[in-house]
Amino acid sequence: MDVIDTIKSRRTIKEFLPEFVSWDKISKILDAARHAPSCGNVQNWKFVVVIETEVKQQLAEAALQQYEILNAPVLIVVCAEPEKAGRYYGERGEHLFSIQNCASATQNMLLEAHSLGLGARWIGGFEEEMVKRILSLPEEVQPQVIVAIGHPKEVPAKPPKMPLESLVYFNTWRNRLRDPTKYMGDYSAIIKRKLHTTKEAIKKPFLVDKKE
Repeated sequence: MDVIDTIKSRRTIKEFLPEFVSWDKISKILDAARHAPSCGNVQNWKFVVVIETEVKQQLAEAALQQYEILNAPVLIVVCAEPEKAGRYYGERGEHLFSIQNCASATQNMLLEAHSLGLGARWIGGFEEEMVKRILSLPEEVQPQVIVAIGHPKEVPAKPPKMPLESLVYFNTWRNRLRDPTKYMGDYSAIIKRKLHTTKEAIKKPFLVDKKE
């Protein structure tokens, strides 16, 4: 499946069938996560794979009583290690980049799960301190996302998406182009002409006078 097709056909799965998912598929999903981009390539994430029913029950309770995720055979808790990002990027690294890194890894997981014929659900609503206690996380580690993975009971219809032209500005806020294709084409042509002129200007001082 082409990447854009995977992106467009992925759905958030609300309910799962109580069916087994092989470790081979779970490991591929985790591998996709570790290949996500991160600030300075610090990769300040860890992934806690939860398969025991009792622990899943506790996580569902912590996740604002979302008990429908219990049928998912696997829950993966994406955890951040903010201090690692903070070493290089200070407060912004701790409080923003760490979240972005884990979000990037989570999106990779969702797409890989979908490409393997599975369903996944991004769960961001939970009691953080409860999750930390359940998983025995160190104080400096922050749970960011719980990802439920399994076979979807049903695949919801595609939700409405806003049209691209209502979301995109050029160069400044609220600045739209009537014909982006024409503008980008003209702009590209201008760049090429300028580049050609610059190259010719650079060459001239090095030309040898053939009349000597």
